[in-house]
Amino acid sequence: EHGLLGSYQGDQTAMSKRTLKNNPILRSQQVLSALIAVVRPYLPLDLKNTRITADDIIAILGYASAHRISMDAACHELKEAPSANRLREVLAQALPDLVTLQRALNTILRAQTPRFVKKGKRAYYIAIDLTLIPYHGECYENEKEILRSQAKSGTTHFHGYATVSIVHDNQRYVVALRFVEKDESMQEIVVWLLNRLKTLGICIKRAYFDKGFCSVPVLKTLQRRKLSFIMPIPVRGKSGGVRKLFETSASYKTTYTFNSPKHGVLEVKAVAVKKYSKGRYKRQKSHWFAYAVAGLPKSIEPHQVFEMYRQRFGIESSYRQMHQVRARTTSRNPLIRLLLVGLAFIIFNLYITSRQHVAICLKNSAKPFSKFWLTLRRLARMIAHAVENLYDLADVILRHADFSFS
Repeated sequence: EHGLLGSYQGDQTAMSKRTLKNNPILRSQQVLSALIAVVRPYLPLDLKNTRITADDIIAILGYASAHRISMDAACHELKEAPSANRLREVLAQALPDLVTLQRALNTILRAQTPRFVKKGKRAYYIAIDLTLIPYHGECYENEKEILRSQAKSGTTHFHGYATVSIVHDNQRYVVALRFVEKDESMQEIVVWLLNRLKTLGICIKRAYFDKGFCSVPVLKTLQRRKLSFIMPIPVRGKSGGVRKLFETSASYKTTYTFNSPKHGVLEVKAVAVKKYSKGRYKRQKSHWFAYAVAGLPKSIEPHQVFEMYRQRFGIESSYRQMHQVRARTTSRNPLIRLLLVGLAFIIFNLYITSRQHVAICLKNSAKPFSKFWLTLRRLARMIAHAVENLYDLADVILRHADFSFS
């Protein structure tokens, strides 16, 4: 059988407390074992009539994620791995429906969330975001799978994934993931994610949103829940609308009224901020920013709102890093695509957890601490190295026998 991982699962338990307490050294086998240990119990794979095990699937997908390659490429590179066609066939048959898979991925993200976060003894900053991954081709089964947006990477078709992240001690954790369908409104997405946080027992100190969420239904939802939030107001058109807030000479606090033909009129507190870019961000002279706000202390000045919202970009970097460990695929199956995106976020959370655990072990170490000691790229390489040790790298057959390396 291909269950090669069983040979050391008993010895290399996933990031066990005893191992971390007694040995601050993080090895590649431990990282792979940790990934398998957190994914395997919760990922419902209905494997029948095959020698391929769940461990094999997780390890090969982890290898593909680490190198940002496809499953086919990973199977061709690994000598003892099953064939690419067989693995793809088995995976497509073994995966449950979309709702069950999404629930399983969220259970894994919940298992990765630190216990002290779920106790609800303190509130956290959160960021709700929507990431769109370009998609080329027709829908797989249902037109609702595909979102339309501004052209990117040569297409206007995307698969959408909404997530909510929290920040604790300058560390970001992705705690919930949702596949977004075509007819879903931003309000439905926000309500679902906020309810998910409530289920996890996570209290919200302040919420940050992308400007794409700025709409009357979403703002009404946040007001009903009495949440503290900062949300940029998008600037559209060449005159009128939010541009009327930019007619003064300095930053200030005010109110802004949204007029929606479908959802009615809503007045919110707003902040208009005038910033001088000094050539940064390819901007010259001054630039205006407008934010809808709620629940902020009265002593907060407009320029402080701008700096507070910048915290969101630290949270947003989790999306950039997610793409660094996301396996690629040409499959049209939304289940496989959701699994690969979910696995990327799981690896990212594993990276954050690994840094925290090893940092605790190194607090009393005689060696100096360096912030470059463990990067996401290095952790990905450790996963790939452990998989290569298990499955070995495939030989390359040269076309010309007389070719030699000098």
